[in-house]
Amino acid sequence: MRDRVRSKLVDSRVQSQHREIKAEDEIVIQVEKAVVPSIEFEPTILSDGERRRKIAATLVLIGSLMGVMSGALFLQGNPSSLLNSSLFKTSEVVDTFGFVLDNEGEPMVNVTIELMDQTTNSVIQTTFSDENGRFRFEDVAAKNSIIKFSKPDYTTIEYHFTPDPSLSPITMHLGDGVQIIDESEETTGWSMEDAVALATVEGLFTIGCALVGVQASFEIRRAKKYRRTQALCWIALFSRGLIIPGPALILTGMCLIIFNRQDFEDWKSKED
Repeated sequence: MRDRVRSKLVDSRVQSQHREIKAEDEIVIQVEKAVVPSIEFEPTILSDGERRRKIAATLVLIGSLMGVMSGALFLQGNPSSLLNSSLFKTSEVVDTFGFVLDNEGEPMVNVTIELMDQTTNSVIQTTFSDENGRFRFEDVAAKNSIIKFSKPDYTTIEYHFTPDPSLSPITMHLGDGVQIIDESEETTGWSMEDAVALATVEGLFTIGCALVGVQASFEIRRAKKYRRTQALCWIALFSRGLIIPGPALILTGMCLIIFNRQDFEDWKSKED
């Protein structure tokens, strides 16, 4: 039994020696692990000034684009709406009053006074003078009209006038016939052609100011000339983008670059 165990140990040692010799005869190639260089991306960190300039440029650009929209609306709008605006409206009404006197300067009572349309001669309103010779018409259209004064034994007077709150005193004389007094003014008003021309000019002016605002937004990003940039922003305010929102955005952008003016090149050179 002991001899058997001893022979197994010897055989095991011999096999181990054979494996070691065989391993030494083999060519072993060791490959080093390739090291892949890591690329680190450093995030772009904006300073507070750069961040403010970026926001200001965006606000000015949005406000200017609103101005372009407003200009396009002017060009494509209906000119008749401009004629009906309060600026050019000719159908306003006024209350007018006056006095009727005789040739001695005394007030005349119960004089028939008729407000007439100058074009059709139709009677619009009728009233009578009071004991003080005073008369009054309410809601008179602001266009050339006629007031007719008549009383038995007195000359009828047709007073052509442009409505005004206070009229000149009217003096009536004994006699027959009709006396015409013309104090009317030429009131041609605005024609459709004038409205179209005005809308076109206003639309082109609005778009032009808006394009200046677009240029101002690029000037803010470039940060070259501070005063030039602010001047362009001031012009852009006249684009009136959607009346209030556009100018409000541009004005906010102008305030932001005021706090960041030291980043502009001309301001830096001035400080140096």
